[in-house]
Amino acid sequence: MTGRFKSLTWKQTNLVVFTALFFAIAIFVIEIALVVITTKQQLTSAQQELLDSVEQPAANAVWALDDNLARQTLEGATKVEHVGSALIELDDRSLFVSVSNHKKNNSPLFISLSNKLFDDLKEISRPLYRPFNFEGTQKQQLIGTLTLFYDTQELTNTLFSQLKLGFLATLARALLLTLVLSVVFHRFLTQPIARISEAIDKIEPDSPDQHLLPMSNAHKDDELGLVTAKFNQILIQFSQTQSKLRKMATRDPLTGLPNRTLLLETIAVTIQRSRVHKSHFALMFIDLDRFKNINDSLGHAVGDQFLARVARVLERVIGDKGTISRLGGDEFVVLADSVQSPDQAADFVDKLLLQLNVPIQLNEHAIHPAASIGIAIYPEDGSCAEDLIRHADIAMYSAKAAGSNQWCFFKHQMTERAAVRLRTEASLHDALKNNEFLLYFQPKFDLNTGKVIACEALIRWHKEGRLISPMSFIPVAEETGIIIPIGRWVIEQSCKTLRDWQKRFNYAIPIAINVASQQFADASLVSDIKQMALRYQIQPELLELEITETSLMNDIELAIAKLEQLKSTGFGIAVDDFGTGYSSLSYLRHLPITTMKIDRCFVSDLPSDSAIASTILMLGKQLNLTIVAEGIENELQLDWLKANQCQIGQGFYFSQPLPQAEFEALYIAEQTASITHIESKR
Repeated sequence: MTGRFKSLTWKQTNLVVFTALFFAIAIFVIEIALVVITTKQQLTSAQQELLDSVEQPAANAVWALDDNLARQTLEGATKVEHVGSALIELDDRSLFVSVSNHKKNNSPLFISLSNKLFDDLKEISRPLYRPFNFEGTQKQQLIGTLTLFYDTQELTNTLFSQLKLGFLATLARALLLTLVLSVVFHRFLTQPIARISEAIDKIEPDSPDQHLLPMSNAHKDDELGLVTAKFNQILIQFSQTQSKLRKMATRDPLTGLPNRTLLLETIAVTIQRSRVHKSHFALMFIDLDRFKNINDSLGHAVGDQFLARVARVLERVIGDKGTISRLGGDEFVVLADSVQSPDQAADFVDKLLLQLNVPIQLNEHAIHPAASIGIAIYPEDGSCAEDLIRHADIAMYSAKAAGSNQWCFFKHQMTERAAVRLRTEASLHDALKNNEFLLYFQPKFDLNTGKVIACEALIRWHKEGRLISPMSFIPVAEETGIIIPIGRWVIEQSCKTLRDWQKRFNYAIPIAINVASQQFADASLVSDIKQMALRYQIQPELLELEITETSLMNDIELAIAKLEQLKSTGFGIAVDDFGTGYSSLSYLRHLPITTMKIDRCFVSDLPSDSAIASTILMLGKQLNLTIVAEGIENELQLDWLKANQCQIGQGFYFSQPLPQAEFEALYIAEQTASITHIESKR
């Protein structure tokens, strides 16, 4: 409201005053009209009476031509109130006698008003007849005319003098009534509204129901009371709605825990309190391990139940030692304001993980929770909420890199590593766009014949004139999810290579492609592989997919379904790094796989420690699988593998991964390469 404030009392008083004046004037006008009518009636009657009284003397004076008597008669008539003059004319219209009073000079407006009110009564005449004769008979003989002139201005002046007092009395009554009404209205209407206005100013937006509008006893049953009650009802409903909205804005709908917004507020308050008391507290970033596998294998409904159960476990363990919040997905944050030192934080996290690792039964599924936890200490690791959360998150990634169920304190060196990871992620996107990736190939040999029978495609990153090892960027690609488009590029590039070999050499050997866990979990994997093989007219037998044991065990039912689709089409399927995970042999025998690879960590122990390698070879023979030993680096390892009937091997003993051109020159163009031949070139 930009205009100047105008009091309702003042407006109300003006309205009452003008209304009272209007009616006072209207009543005064009506009174004037009534008085004028009455006065005219009285004047008419008085005129007739006066004429009746002077008619006979005037007629006698005219008949006798006695001008003195006529004058005396007229002077007597002019002494009557409001008579201004009188005259007698003879029958020939000549003036006989006239008498006049002195007249006051009035304003033209007053004269005009007087003429309008009494113009028809200003003059009255009566004919004069010959008096009665002695015989008692009357002859109607006209002898003259008597005319009386009334001073209507004096009459008007007298009339308005009388009305003036009435008007002043009416005006006084109107003003008194105005004053009384103004006081009454102010007391019973304006003042309660003013109190309501003051109460509205005191309403707190955060808690509107704490300052309801006052209800006047005098207005409980009228419109003002109804408006006040309705407004208070709106305030209460608004407060309830605001509470619900605040809960929605600050609480996670799935677990009921505080969300990021409320967490930031809580951390800010805790920081202020810690500054005052010069105390410390710990912030712990929790990320559940393998939660995506639960979602993908058991469905999102079970995943949501799992998160809710984990939230209850965390609440129970933390108790009054801190607060637990959910940032989203499988990420939780614990604000432990009772933890004052790193030692206390370590003990706290150990107990937390111990309770968190208790299996959770959901329907018919027993799920074993695990988590990676990063710890940041205030104020050493951050002076604001955002820094503490970010640093605890960075520490959590370091803990996750160390394995499942690990925790790690934040170190400032981690910030640089995190920045490197972000830069690497951005560079990986650019690398895909700029075609900076290329494939190297490592041959696979038939250990009995020494022939090259297949190869493994290994990705390299050619950036700014140098090759970047996969160990530097594959973990980042897996963390950020860009491994899926990178894996798709590897599949397409392998198909292009096979087509190129067939066209140029009329010869090709199978290419094994590594499939990351995230890529294997991607719903489009099977269709992507089939479409690539069809687009480049590649026989499915020329592509072998190497899938890690962990990827298969994350969701065994889904894995079996995907592998059966691939195997039925003709693609080869190898289990990579077998023996390093936690697979169950009962599941393994149901997997539709064609090849099993002995991990290099077991090959490197040969021939001194051969128990695991022997078990894998025996298991492969029983399941009718092709066994590939990777990481062969010396002749002793090779001899043991050949003696134990391992069919295929690869490793630096034979050849390092080679660029495509060099690999083609050695193994594709010559087609007859053997172990002996390669050894002569090493």
